[in-house]
Amino acid sequence: DRLNSTAIVDFVSDLCRLSLEELANTAHPRVYGLTKIVEIAHFNMNRIRLVWNRIWAVLSDYFIAVGCHKNLSVAIFAVDSLRQLAMKFLERDELANYTFQNEFLRPFVVVMRQSHSVEIRELIIRCVSQMVLARVANVKSGWKSMFMVFTTAAQDDAQTIVRLSFETIEKIVREHFAHITETEITTFTDCVNCLIAFTNNPHSLDVALNA
Repeated sequence: DRLNSTAIVDFVSDLCRLSLEELANTAHPRVYGLTKIVEIAHFNMNRIRLVWNRIWAVLSDYFIAVGCHKNLSVAIFAVDSLRQLAMKFLERDELANYTFQNEFLRPFVVVMRQSHSVEIRELIIRCVSQMVLARVANVKSGWKSMFMVFTTAAQDDAQTIVRLSFETIEKIVREHFAHITETEITTFTDCVNCLIAFTNNPHSLDVALNA
């Protein structure tokens, strides 16, 4: 039998706390708890939305913490696990006026802003690019988080990140613009603001001109 809605949230909270303790030793972190948390997230994704939202509120902060971990291999594992979960989550249709997708993708935004690792920031761009292009017809409120990731990338000092993110934005605007405009008016505004951010990048003149 599955745990009830209160019990599963408590269970996930306890497991996240234990996993963070496991990962506290940055030289020799243990990822057993992290792998179990990914499994539990997969297994419980089909719970009613209200319960899943409460579970994700806990997991979201956990993935942000682990995605910014000082040990690069741990952070990579966390971001890649988040990508797998997001790909599965984006298979589901989102009802109008819901913002679950946006909440789900928030860890990518926060880690993109906070991580000092070029490798992690580049991985996030690759993950988000893959997700949006693979699930473009299903993205609704998730556009907001995705544009926030790319807007952050537009201001990055690393040219590879700027170019990589702009390639995806260009593809979205040229090939999938209808999906952006059909969602809501704020999504179009987010898209425009994202392009403006690329025009302001001082490190990559050709990207700025294309934007």
